[in-house]
Amino acid sequence: MFCKGQLGELQRDLPLLKRAGLGLAAISYDSRAALHDFALRKGIAFPLLSDHESVVIRAYGVADRRYHRGAQLDVDSSGEVPVYGLAYSSVFILSPDGTVRWRFVSEHEELRLTAGSILHRSLGQFADQTRSPLDAGSVHLEITASDTSASLGSRLTIGVELQIPPGWHVYGPQVGGDYHGTTWRMDSSECSIIGDVEYPEPQWEQPAFADRRLPEYTGTIRLTREFIITPMVRDNRPAVLERFRKSCLDSDSRFRASGSLEFQTCSDRQCFPPQSVPLKWSFAFTPPDRDRVPLEHWRVFEH
Repeated sequence: MFCKGQLGELQRDLPLLKRAGLGLAAISYDSRAALHDFALRKGIAFPLLSDHESVVIRAYGVADRRYHRGAQLDVDSSGEVPVYGLAYSSVFILSPDGTVRWRFVSEHEELRLTAGSILHRSLGQFADQTRSPLDAGSVHLEITASDTSASLGSRLTIGVELQIPPGWHVYGPQVGGDYHGTTWRMDSSECSIIGDVEYPEPQWEQPAFADRRLPEYTGTIRLTREFIITPMVRDNRPAVLERFRKSCLDSDSRFRASGSLEFQTCSDRQCFPPQSVPLKWSFAFTPPDRDRVPLEHWRVFEH
């Protein structure tokens, strides 16, 4: 059950889902005529299914509870749109026998998972669309992102990968004391919502110079976190979007994010000084779809 703003992004990333062995279909309470019009305008090549009476939507328990029978909304001053039976933005991964393997339901229609984030959350697969190496001395460091572009409300997955040379290690964030644990910080911004870091589980070892066991990372490790572009729903005024562009996009209309990774590289005999490596991400910005379904295709509820 996707909202229309997400479908264009999923169409673009359909090959990514297919490589992971997934098919794709979207379902909504819109009429067939409305979905046909939308598919033609946006070049959607996967099935859009009309659940006109919201039977499937209710069977999966994702009907929006805010809207009572007969409820309508004036979404853009062009008329009242029926909203009873509307679904929360939801994602279901189904087995061939119809068993639900994974589900995600957002009660905030403005926040939408990208295809890369769906793969990461549901299957544990990292479908990095971008990888950029950084100079970090003896440790090879790369920043990653699940997507190359983003729109308002996009829920991305960003990451940092460290390849630690043999015989060396870095410390986990819980090390404490005089040791410098690996810490990923993001610069705060009103343009984004930043999730907590997912750190891998370290190995606890006791080096010869230490009086206790210490959390260590060796080999290749990966840190990830959710990164959400600030949504702007319920306000279709052009001036609001223009303010977002001026505040959050650069001169090339790209959305940028920044932070830093702090860590210390050690062996059983010595340690390099702690270092802080600047991190930067850049995404092409996809503006919201402001085209409305023609009035003659607006559905009429018969509940």
